[in-house]
Amino acid sequence: MGFRTLRGDSLGVAISGASSAAFLLFGYDNGVFAGIINADSFRSQFGYPSSSMTGTIVAVYNLGCFLGCMIASQSGRKMGRRQTIIVSQWICVLGTILQCTAFTIPHIIVGTIPKWVSETCKANRRGALVAFQLAIVSGGILIAYWLDYGMLYATGQVVWRFPVAFQAIFSIATIGMVHFLPESPRLLYDKGLITEGDEVLCRLKDLPLEHPVLQKERAEIFAAIELEHNQPKMTLKKLLFEESELKLLRRVIIGVSCQCIQQLTGIAVVIGYLPYVAHNEIGLSENLAQIMGGIGAIIYLLASFPPMYFVERFGRRKCLMGGSAAMTLCWFLLIIFLAHGEKKNNKGLLYAGIVMMYIYQIAFAFSWLSVPWIYPPELTPLNVRHIGAATATSAEWLTAFLVQEVTPIAVTSIGCKYYIVFTCVCLVSIPIVYLYFPETSGKSLEEIDMIFSSGSLHHPGSLGSMDEIFISNKRDKEEEEEKPTVEKME
Repeated sequence: MGFRTLRGDSLGVAISGASSAAFLLFGYDNGVFAGIINADSFRSQFGYPSSSMTGTIVAVYNLGCFLGCMIASQSGRKMGRRQTIIVSQWICVLGTILQCTAFTIPHIIVGTIPKWVSETCKANRRGALVAFQLAIVSGGILIAYWLDYGMLYATGQVVWRFPVAFQAIFSIATIGMVHFLPESPRLLYDKGLITEGDEVLCRLKDLPLEHPVLQKERAEIFAAIELEHNQPKMTLKKLLFEESELKLLRRVIIGVSCQCIQQLTGIAVVIGYLPYVAHNEIGLSENLAQIMGGIGAIIYLLASFPPMYFVERFGRRKCLMGGSAAMTLCWFLLIIFLAHGEKKNNKGLLYAGIVMMYIYQIAFAFSWLSVPWIYPPELTPLNVRHIGAATATSAEWLTAFLVQEVTPIAVTSIGCKYYIVFTCVCLVSIPIVYLYFPETSGKSLEEIDMIFSSGSLHHPGSLGSMDEIFISNKRDKEEEEEKPTVEKME
């Protein structure tokens, strides 16, 4: 039975498989250069690049993600999800060919930028689904680390060219599956292709069109499309300069802050440079440094699954604040261990520093890994969601570029003192989340609107106090409605 005849759960599994291949690519691309930037064959090929050039080679990936975010926000709706993903994956293949055949630094950088254009084209999921997809990303990082390690036993330029070329496997697998899978029914309905949309919806649910369950979902999709079309058009100029009772600009700023803080907590240093730091700062051999990175990737993957449960169970705020507190402690202890270990040539303290990096990865995976991708879309109403999501995601990629660009230079120049920056960011993020980030878990759009229209700049309460704001506003509204009736009776 081919992909085109799949229905119901089987079709859902096929779509999940295509999505997983794409997210594995995302993770693999995050980790692949971490293991090869120390390889002698890589460094000799490119003239033993300086720490600043090493940072650019690794960090330019994030500029590609930024461009992908901008392009996808414009092309995704016009081309459709399937076509956008197929085209972008072919761009990935082209970028991979340019990279694995590179003989100069400009060649490998130019190859990196276009191949990441597709990374932000995927639909933005929330809650447990986001946590699951990011766990798949962690799986891609794991594959990258251990493939890099295995290639250390080879000789010549295949040590780094093969891991780079291997990226194409994920792109080709995604293209092969997506090509035979249906377009989103919502997008088809939105374009006026009602018959095609009905056919896809029937396949997804494995139900006849007249079935009550399918009719209900169909009606909800049409209602959502109508609501979206009836929303007043929002431009960036209106968002910035027009005062709104719903505090739209404040919502976008909170979303942008959330994704910037995610990168400024230092995750890019641990994921992208753990073997580099272990080799160049702690003094481990290239082989052992790569093993340390691979162990970290296993820990990160395992820690990525529990958030599927408690990101909804405990709410966004508690996850973020708890994670920040744990990460602050990890960075603080890491600095102490590395500083004293280097000073006293104490290998035990240096290895303890690596353990702190592992614990940091667990704390990050439990908190700041998934929530910043869930939170911004939950904050913004439909008419500004495209601006809010694009702005927040773009800010995240630019911040990641800054961190990865600076890291090799900072590690070479000031060593572990560089990590004081991340310690301070993690610490300061706790009161920022407590004071300014409202809880959105389990909240409807109306409830979130009530929170922001209450007039309070701060949101220092728990989930309970957010409910109290909503209930209080609702009670005031009911009293206003009852007042004319009472006056009339008198």
